[in-house]
Amino acid sequence: MKKLLIASVTVAAIGLGGLALAHPLGPGMRHHEPVKEMVKHFRDLSLSDTQREELKTLVSAFKDANPRPKFGDIEKPSFDFDTATEAQLSAFIQAQFEEREATHFAFAQLRHDIYNVLNEEQQATLLARDAKRELDIQKHRDAFVKQEARFAKRMDGEGKGPKRKHREFLFEGIELSDEQIASFAELRESFKDTSKTNRETLRNFKDAQRDLIRSQSFSQNAWDALIAQYKDDLVSAKVEKAKQRQAMFQVLTQEQQATLKAQRENERELRDMFR
Repeated sequence: MKKLLIASVTVAAIGLGGLALAHPLGPGMRHHEPVKEMVKHFRDLSLSDTQREELKTLVSAFKDANPRPKFGDIEKPSFDFDTATEAQLSAFIQAQFEEREATHFAFAQLRHDIYNVLNEEQQATLLARDAKRELDIQKHRDAFVKQEARFAKRMDGEGKGPKRKHREFLFEGIELSDEQIASFAELRESFKDTSKTNRETLRNFKDAQRDLIRSQSFSQNAWDALIAQYKDDLVSAKVEKAKQRQAMFQVLTQEQQATLKAQRENERELRDMFR
């Protein structure tokens, strides 16, 4: 038996918190965090005093119109995600998506308005910076793939160095048997192609969002059409991710499942104390 790390199989882990469905507000970001993240991109653009005032007015208006939700106001599912049916998962994820569409458009409108505050030179600088960031991200992905391949060889006893034991990073504080670790590896392998397709869909959606926001064709109708084009695929991707988490959860014994659920509840209580 081996003690390994766990990331809780919660709504947040499934990617539902703050409607991470397509990360339209940026991956892993909370309600107003994308505004702060966006502002970072305007550093070193030599903004004039007039531009700074315009940006401040736009951001303030957005925050006033879209207040940060209170934790108690966030809807919780009426079912257990670990044992939910596909129909329950799909209905909940789609409802969360639709509930946040107005806020997502408001943020897109903010990004569009801010982009148009910039002059042509500043816009060109921003585009060049984005292109470099995308290149760096791709290099990081390629390096990660190579690293995974090297690690796999070490796992199989190939290559240099002693054969290494696999670490199951989805679980923390849970003692797993060799058979369970092997089952997790088989499940991940079975998820690989679908997960890759879903990641590509998400990247395409984010690129399409960015291009629309920075174009003169941006409007409510154009935004709604873009959302409609990707919505089914994005919902399906999150349902699939939830089902993958469920499959891995079912590998655990009843005792391990109970321990995991107790850990989650304890984490929730601790988070509530600091909200």
